[in-house]
Amino acid sequence: MSRVLSVLAGVAALAGCAAPTVPAWRIEASHAVEQAVASTLAGRTRAAQQQWRSAQAAAASAGRADALARVALARCAVEQAALARDASCAAAQPYLADAGPAERAYAAYLALAQAGETASAPAETVINDLPSPHQAIARALHDGAAPAELARLLAAMDDPLARLVAGGLLWHAQRLDAAGVSLMVETASQQGWRRPLAVWLGVQVRLAEAAGDPEGAARAQRRLDWVLGADATGAR
Repeated sequence: MSRVLSVLAGVAALAGCAAPTVPAWRIEASHAVEQAVASTLAGRTRAAQQQWRSAQAAAASAGRADALARVALARCAVEQAALARDASCAAAQPYLADAGPAERAYAAYLALAQAGETASAPAETVINDLPSPHQAIARALHDGAAPAELARLLAAMDDPLARLVAGGLLWHAQRLDAAGVSLMVETASQQGWRRPLAVWLGVQVRLAEAAGDPEGAARAQRRLDWVLGADATGAR
């Protein structure tokens, strides 16, 4: 949002006119969501809760269903990046009837993780209204793609957070293989997102143990211990 405002101000200065005014509530909501997402991914729970409340309050001040739905859905998505089935998904429901097709489509997409292995493939109408990073994944689910193809599509996603959100959805739907889990681990690691990294490393440990790979399990466990800190060492 700040980058957009800077560009608008620069263009206006060159044109000799005033920049369009962005309502304060939009700036406050955007800033609070950005902070809340960062705190959630870092595992700063108390700070994240306060920032999500601030985002909701800013959106509520405009009385807009689409804005309120987007705040709730953003929280749902970032929780799913760390494999949490969060109540914020349900929190979006009261606003969806009055929101737009984009909000309803994203809510339906995220609900696939809530449904888990019983989830049905997303409808074509839902796919077309999804944010562009998620359309290929949703279409592959619709077409019954194999886990290897889904992992390839995840790797092709440029947005690391969108990749983790989609990976969380696929994991809950039991459509993510060990290669996909490794991709989730490295995605979180590259960004330094401690909370999802710890969760996905835990998944990697369990998969390696189930596959009879003690060396792989030990390697993932060492990384998990480093992420959690010295108190976690040897605590298994």
